[in-house]
Amino acid sequence: MGEEITVYRPTAGRESEYHLFFDDRGLLIDYIGIFYEGLDLASQRDYTAWLAKQRPTDFLLPAEVSGRAAGLRSGRLYGDQGERVSARAITIPKGERQILYLDSSMLTPYLPLLSPYKPEFLSKIHFPPGAQPRATYGPADSESRDYIARQHFAKGEVAHFGLCGQKENDAAVEAYQRAIEIGLSEPLYQAEAHHRLGLAYRDKGLLPQAAAAIETSLKIRPSIPEVVNHLGKVYALMGDKARATEAFHTAIGLRPNYADAHFNLAEAIEDTQPRRALTAYENYLAYVENTPGEKERIEKAEKRIEALKKTVK
Repeated sequence: MGEEITVYRPTAGRESEYHLFFDDRGLLIDYIGIFYEGLDLASQRDYTAWLAKQRPTDFLLPAEVSGRAAGLRSGRLYGDQGERVSARAITIPKGERQILYLDSSMLTPYLPLLSPYKPEFLSKIHFPPGAQPRATYGPADSESRDYIARQHFAKGEVAHFGLCGQKENDAAVEAYQRAIEIGLSEPLYQAEAHHRLGLAYRDKGLLPQAAAAIETSLKIRPSIPEVVNHLGKVYALMGDKARATEAFHTAIGLRPNYADAHFNLAEAIEDTQPRRALTAYENYLAYVENTPGEKERIEKAEKRIEALKKTVK
């Protein structure tokens, strides 16, 4: 799935290689730069400022690397994870200086698949001059069913969340379906693929399919409050307030301070159980405090509380 292009070119007068990863639509999803002899970051103020904001993880270098030069025993992995794009860097300290050996930037959903912290990349540190670079990914890695399925899952994430522009619900549905069909080995990914598929169906207005997919997710990994809450919202959109109410109660039971589920419960029962709806709105306000992006719903909850207090005796 997709394509990898490797470019060999000097950087700051030193040999290096760059790996560019594209998905099957030609979208650049990851870049990994490998600097064989390292780049001294002493003059790279912006880069060193970024490193200073991260909390590094120390690790031992592979045995084949540690014997290539004096002082090559351990490295430091830096990284931050953004909603859309994530970055990773691997350095080896040299006295008070930081020497950069690997630099990477990728769309966040692909982070577990295309991290520079892998033996095949680390082995390039102080790569012997004139040695023939070997392929980064061989059939044992990139062609495994689980690896390919996770690529499709990551593609679905990019489309579902619109990480490269607008959301693409059709592409998301197709990608999640392919991931499920190929087979994901970990229950976490299996459940989340069905969950995300359900949300993509919901966004397409295919509510029965959405409910079925999310129900399947909960069979694999039950008792996940966010997933139960999303199922309740789908039931509510279908007009099934009884099942929606049950789902919201379950989500709250799993996480009593779950503000979103309290709000959804209040909306679902306001017509039939106004007193309990009033309590649910009040609980929402109590738990949602300082949550970004909730201004509109906070205002709505305050208005509904005021109205319900006039009717509930």
